[in-house]
Amino acid sequence: MPFVAGYPDGKTMAFNEAFTKLSGYSEDELRGMPWVLYLTPSECQDREAQAMEELRKTGQPQFYEKWHLNKDGSKTPVEVILCQTNDKDGKVQYYYALIRDLSEKKKAEKLEKELQEIKERNQYMIGTAFEGLAIVQEGKIVEVNEHYASMTGYDTGELIGMSLSSLVTPGLRGMVSPQLSGAAEGTFEVMLNRRDGKTLTVEIVSRDIMYKGKEARMDRVRDITEKRKAQEDKESLMKQLSSVSEELSELKQLSSIPVNAAAPQQTLETLLRNLAQVTRAEGAMVMGRKGDSLTGRASYGFGEAVPADLTESVGEEFPGKIVKEDRAVFVESVQYGEVSSALKSSGSKSLLGVPIKQGSDIIGVLFVAWDDPRTENDRDPKLLEMVADRCASALVTQSLSERDQADEEVGRSLSEIKSTLSSALKFGEPNNR
Repeated sequence: MPFVAGYPDGKTMAFNEAFTKLSGYSEDELRGMPWVLYLTPSECQDREAQAMEELRKTGQPQFYEKWHLNKDGSKTPVEVILCQTNDKDGKVQYYYALIRDLSEKKKAEKLEKELQEIKERNQYMIGTAFEGLAIVQEGKIVEVNEHYASMTGYDTGELIGMSLSSLVTPGLRGMVSPQLSGAAEGTFEVMLNRRDGKTLTVEIVSRDIMYKGKEARMDRVRDITEKRKAQEDKESLMKQLSSVSEELSELKQLSSIPVNAAAPQQTLETLLRNLAQVTRAEGAMVMGRKGDSLTGRASYGFGEAVPADLTESVGEEFPGKIVKEDRAVFVESVQYGEVSSALKSSGSKSLLGVPIKQGSDIIGVLFVAWDDPRTENDRDPKLLEMVADRCASALVTQSLSERDQADEEVGRSLSEIKSTLSSALKFGEPNNR
């Protein structure tokens, strides 16, 4: 074991061969050399002076570690046992120290630390072959596995030291902000930003750990892009099914209204009232066609704004355009559309109408009006077309009823004429002069 003795003024007094090997100096160079100045680096001199002062006060050996400065400028970690020898008056005659080279110990400790870190890393990596894993300290990535790197498109070396906030952004379903700062445990759905500019929807399961002696957070990352897509598709399908269910309910409501042959006018009014309710319209009207003219036959919701017997011509303006083009016509804005003056002044904002047919003949039109702007959709025309079929039956029944009434009136008129003529002829006979 290296040994050195020195005078109180700091100069070396004696040493052994092991000490010369440690320092790299020769015996002649060491003899009389101020050991504190030449063999102790500046950063350790205060510590050594403190040990010597404590030794003088207590007389007890001092144990401490320091760096030993060698001739070639290198430094060797050492442990020092510092003692002193006093004369009969208690005055220090010299100091002496046994020195233990800690190089191998430090190497062993370093190796042990590295092995512990490898063990720690492997412990976290176990079971993550199909999951991304990242260890985060103070918001920065300090460790990742290959799967995490492949998910992001970066190399593992590029990811080390990268800020987590540059890779992770809130997902569609949100994310609490502490997760980005590396201070939250739990499960989060986020968007992972890839190097190529694309994103992945991922689920992160975070938990607090100790890594290399410091607090850290471990994120286990799983790609749920397909899972989220499947869930969104399911939600979309559920919305479609809900819409279809609602449409079927509305169709059932409208199709269940019977056409009363004895009261076709009442049937038309019932159909219009239910149609307005189902389409959330404020007004609805059935107009019958005669030649190039359309005349109102039944009305709902317009009040005095639109007369029930409204008359319009077949042509370019709504509702005559429905007959001319033989199709459903939607007017998103009454203000800018080609609409008759009567409907423009009604206060309506949007209109939708369909032809009423008997076979291939257009016998009228059915239309609804909304007081709020409306966007075109596929559902409303279908509802109107179904109601238009039932309106056709009611209009035909109404027309036949009106014709029968006209025939009855003609019959009564003919009967009265016949009776009058008969009386006149009898009055002209000779015996009835």
